[in-house]
Amino acid sequence: MVEETYDVEFDESNGSQGAHIDVVDIDEELLVEAMKNIPIEQIDEQAQDIGSLVHTPQVTPQRRSQLTSAHPQDLIIGSASKGVTTRSRNVAGFCKAYSFVSSIEPTTIDQALSDPDWVNAMHEELNNFSRNETLEAKPKGARVIGTKSVFQNKQDDEGNIVRHKARLVAKSYSQVEGIDFGEIFAPVARLAAIRFLLAYASHHDMKLYQMDVKSAFLNGYINELVYVEQPPGFEDSNNPNHVYRLSKALYGLKQAPLAWYERLRDFLIEKGFKIGKVDTTLFTKKTDDDLFVCQVYVDDIIFGSTNEEYCEEFGKMMAKEFEMSMIGELTFFLGFQIKQLKEGTFIYQEKYTRDLLKRFKMDDCKPIGISMSTNTVLDIDESGIKVDQTLYRSMIGRISCLVCACVLGQADPKEFHLTEVKRILRYLKHTPSIALWYPKGASFELLGYSDSNFAGCQVERKSTSRGCYLLGHSLVSWSSKKQNCVSLSTAEAKYIAAGSCCAQLLYMKQKLLDYGVKLSRVPLHCDNESAVKLTNNPVQHSRTKHIDICHHFIRDHVAKRDVLLRNVGTKEQLVDIFAKQFDESNFCRLRSELNVLDLRTII
Repeated sequence: MVEETYDVEFDESNGSQGAHIDVVDIDEELLVEAMKNIPIEQIDEQAQDIGSLVHTPQVTPQRRSQLTSAHPQDLIIGSASKGVTTRSRNVAGFCKAYSFVSSIEPTTIDQALSDPDWVNAMHEELNNFSRNETLEAKPKGARVIGTKSVFQNKQDDEGNIVRHKARLVAKSYSQVEGIDFGEIFAPVARLAAIRFLLAYASHHDMKLYQMDVKSAFLNGYINELVYVEQPPGFEDSNNPNHVYRLSKALYGLKQAPLAWYERLRDFLIEKGFKIGKVDTTLFTKKTDDDLFVCQVYVDDIIFGSTNEEYCEEFGKMMAKEFEMSMIGELTFFLGFQIKQLKEGTFIYQEKYTRDLLKRFKMDDCKPIGISMSTNTVLDIDESGIKVDQTLYRSMIGRISCLVCACVLGQADPKEFHLTEVKRILRYLKHTPSIALWYPKGASFELLGYSDSNFAGCQVERKSTSRGCYLLGHSLVSWSSKKQNCVSLSTAEAKYIAAGSCCAQLLYMKQKLLDYGVKLSRVPLHCDNESAVKLTNNPVQHSRTKHIDICHHFIRDHVAKRDVLLRNVGTKEQLVDIFAKQFDESNFCRLRSELNVLDLRTII
């Protein structure tokens, strides 16, 4: 973040002999108009004009600029507890020094060039770009890809703006496959993998850290010959028609994510790390009895070790190869707030919840204890009153992990559907500090719960498979998906659901091998005895002989002793919270058994 301050010394020995006008007596709007749109470089000149309106003691401003993340205390004038004043304020005091941080994100290059903070951010980005690329005359017949700048404010976990970020991106819509790019798929860590790592680290008393690679995509090498235009607003005046020939990737290029991933992967493997066989964004390194783990999400890296010295070594190693932004202990990642305590780890989204409620103007709504009433049946409502489809889809997209049933109304949402989605927001209003709790030192076993609602869809009469998966006492993954076929019985629907959950459990079991943990039979709980018997005894029954071969996948793994299907009572079926409606007491009971707790009652 660029901070500009002025050290001001007041000469109080020589007062004015004429009439004195105090600053506070001047109309605020007049002062704003006097100071509006004045470049920093012209402050000395404009101060003389303002002095003709307002008499102030003689001052000698001294400009200081520096790159820093915290304002030096010895340069603070006034109360240190006073909040930062932003450019969006109408009036700023003129006898105090402020650090201005623009909260408005420019949408055009002209808007950005009018703000010194964004100009500095653009210079930083262009310096990273130009030092790796070659400016040359445009070859005859060469395809040239356009560029543009994108601007975004970076915030911390409390929503405070910490720095401005300008990004030069290529207009990839003009790229041609086979000429400008080839393979483009790049692995990205799934959210379940992040929670998996957090649960593992909490159990093994491992503190996690995070770091960010600055301009990560600019580090990836590309094989194709690609030319791009000069950045708008920063053209070379001597060679305005020249273009850049790329030797490294640029944000916006279709192959940029893969180029960066391959560069990072090759570097870590060269340093002795092993890449995960199931999750290729996981890298591990075992030394004696200590384990170092590293999870990559594009340019954000989470890492930790049972030996803190390895974390320090990793940070130095990465900083030597790439330009890094060491953030420190993991506290905020992909919208999740993370609190690592001695007893375990909390994962919650309080900030996101409050922003969500504010976005849809429901921050003053009446809270409610459960997200869905016991007598509600969500389905297509052909006779209902239509509502704004864009608004409905926007709300659905921002709470996608909570709205499996509500997605049925996306094609033609009615007032009934919107009311139910708003009910979910009211529930979030009631539970902003609800968090996943990953206790330290708990039993370390992998287990799953599967269930299905027979013919739950009133239109297609298809059932919905639901499952949840725990690592010890830590909920790390859950799912809810409509089945592809129509089941003829409850047993068939739950048998198909068990097969889907079996596949997820096998994935997680193999993932544990990358951490050096080997498990034998993984228990899967199902509350239908007939479905359990079908997995162990492949009888040809008139009610089951039609089941498609692909759904018998679970039989093979039960026979191989990879999975153990257990019958569980209805009250112990934890996945029911994802499948059924409950009153508030039973809902809270199941939520607590999944270790989803309220931070306010614990911390």
